[in-house]
Amino acid sequence: MKRKFILGLGAISTLAAIPTIAATCGVSSPAKVAKARAAYEDAFKKFNDAVESDVKALVEKKKAINAKDISKEQKQKLIAEKDAWVKTRTPILQDLRKKANDEFKNLKKVQKNFKTQVVKIVHTNDEHGRLVFDDGKFNNYSGMQGLAEILNKDFDRDLLLSAGDLIQGLPLSDSDKGLTISKVAKEMNYQAVAIGNHEFDYGLEHMFNIERETAGMPFLSANIVWNEKAVSEKIKTKDGKLAVKDEKVFTPYIIKTLDSGIKVGIMGITTPDTQWTSNPKNSVHVTFLDPIESGKKTVEELKSKGVNFIVALTHLGVNRPDTRWDSREFTKNVEGVDLVLDGHSHTRVDIERKDEEKGFLTQAECYTRYLSELDLVVDSETGKVSEVKQHLRTIEYTELLGGKENSIQSIKDMIGKLKEKFDAVNDKVVFKSSVEFKHTEEVKIKPGGGEREIPIWRGRAQQTNLGTFAADAAVYDFIENKPKVNGQEVQFSDDNVIGLVNGGGLRQDTQSGDIKRADLLGISPFSNRIAAVQVKGSVLLEAMKHGASKVFSGAYAQYSHNVKANINFKETKGDKFVYELDENSVKINDKAVDKNKDYYIVTNDFILIGGDGYEMLDYVKHPEKAKSVFEGGDILESYIKFGQFITNKEASKESTNPFGKRKIENYKDIEQKNIEVKHTK
Repeated sequence: MKRKFILGLGAISTLAAIPTIAATCGVSSPAKVAKARAAYEDAFKKFNDAVESDVKALVEKKKAINAKDISKEQKQKLIAEKDAWVKTRTPILQDLRKKANDEFKNLKKVQKNFKTQVVKIVHTNDEHGRLVFDDGKFNNYSGMQGLAEILNKDFDRDLLLSAGDLIQGLPLSDSDKGLTISKVAKEMNYQAVAIGNHEFDYGLEHMFNIERETAGMPFLSANIVWNEKAVSEKIKTKDGKLAVKDEKVFTPYIIKTLDSGIKVGIMGITTPDTQWTSNPKNSVHVTFLDPIESGKKTVEELKSKGVNFIVALTHLGVNRPDTRWDSREFTKNVEGVDLVLDGHSHTRVDIERKDEEKGFLTQAECYTRYLSELDLVVDSETGKVSEVKQHLRTIEYTELLGGKENSIQSIKDMIGKLKEKFDAVNDKVVFKSSVEFKHTEEVKIKPGGGEREIPIWRGRAQQTNLGTFAADAAVYDFIENKPKVNGQEVQFSDDNVIGLVNGGGLRQDTQSGDIKRADLLGISPFSNRIAAVQVKGSVLLEAMKHGASKVFSGAYAQYSHNVKANINFKETKGDKFVYELDENSVKINDKAVDKNKDYYIVTNDFILIGGDGYEMLDYVKHPEKAKSVFEGGDILESYIKFGQFITNKEASKESTNPFGKRKIENYKDIEQKNIEVKHTK
């Protein structure tokens, strides 16, 4: 995939306008620079034209492989054909990339100390523990290992940067709390990583340990300082010194002098909502300063040190409910920042500039689904950017350029050692269950009492004990974390919190007896994170109506035990069966829903980006409907903790959690009765 955004004059005319700078001190003539740049752009265009065509072809091949109506044998044949085709295309594309890269290296030499220069910046954000290449139907990300392969082959650049949330997100990476993925990033020569909210997930001391283990790849934040509590409790800094109030907790910025002579300042900015979107206990010793004011002060400091060009790694996101913490507001209000590389909202933002006098902004979505490659034409004296070209590299690009080869031994060894330990852990029993959890076993339904019989997973046609368990587990974990809303404590109860799980998010049944971690990983293999939003009762009902309408699909909703509702078959429309929620039947803890009251829906991060059609819960697109109040760890851990809790007969006696009175026996009925689905009129 290729995306271009071009401003300003063309290459030759831009350079021809500046026949300044005498050819002293080894500075090339404008004509020589123009020729080198034209040669690079021509070679790079040939490469991009070829790879764009092949990416489109590979996308179509994968669609055919993932089609629903093909047999296992057909699928295997298509995979073999696809792999053989990729094998023929890879050396051709690698050769074209090498030719373009050779021209880029020549351009870098020729343009050194010249006034107008081409700078190549490569960046990612919100990697969330994606270590390995995964082109599974539900994942589709290059992984840091895949990106390392392509970045290691004829892919010269000036800077490789991340806008944060690197360390947390998948069970494999989470098993050593993000240490290995951080070491992999260091091995890939990332120059800097912003501190994201999830860099706080394992505590400050663990983050400091990661920094010590990855020296030379600083984690940046210019708006996090120590507070009075840190001083009074004698908290120590990364360097082992006592914390001082108002001093920076992390390195605020770095300065890099590029091969071409441009002096670049790179700052980090962290979202203040970290104090509740990560575990609140991990940020009690720090204060999050206003991003915009911190940005302005950092620009002044960088300018005083002779920096020509300023990059901000902002873990802020776009379309935020609080505009003070929005990267577009940051770009608009912080003069002197030439390029904003954003993260946090998991949004694809193609390179943009809202105001000619302000900087450029982009974000590469999340999970290594995109690698953003930027070519910027920069005035080395003023830092102004006259032209930008962006290429968003997808997993298809990674595969075509040899990203599945795993040829970098150092990275292969790091991931291999981690996986060996991880596999050993997953074979361990985490709790014992006296009930069978069912969800994916097949049942046969005759919608409307007609002749047509639909074989379907149980969990896509009725409330299951596994669905109730999963939703209850999410709520239990949410309340245990004691999240604050707008910085204020909230009394969470059975009356105002519900769990909602998409039926397609639970992929395996379990037998009674020993439940291993691997069993729960089979139930929830997508590495979704627990997340929650605050909504009005009217939006809660809107979400429930949507879930009810999705009987027979993976979007059909499973609920926590405190939700009651009736779902009725309405009619047949062609080949489709229409179901609808009986709104009057909906009860939360046996109370009718108040449309004007605040409720909290605990679910997973997939649902909260509008996954399975739950658009009303997408707090980025619809801040007027939903507000993010919590982002936790892998939902698998929620299942483990809750399973251990409900099978411990003594635990509930001490619990103050409103969901802490549940026991394993509550889930003995495979079909739960709190949600009644009437398949006949």
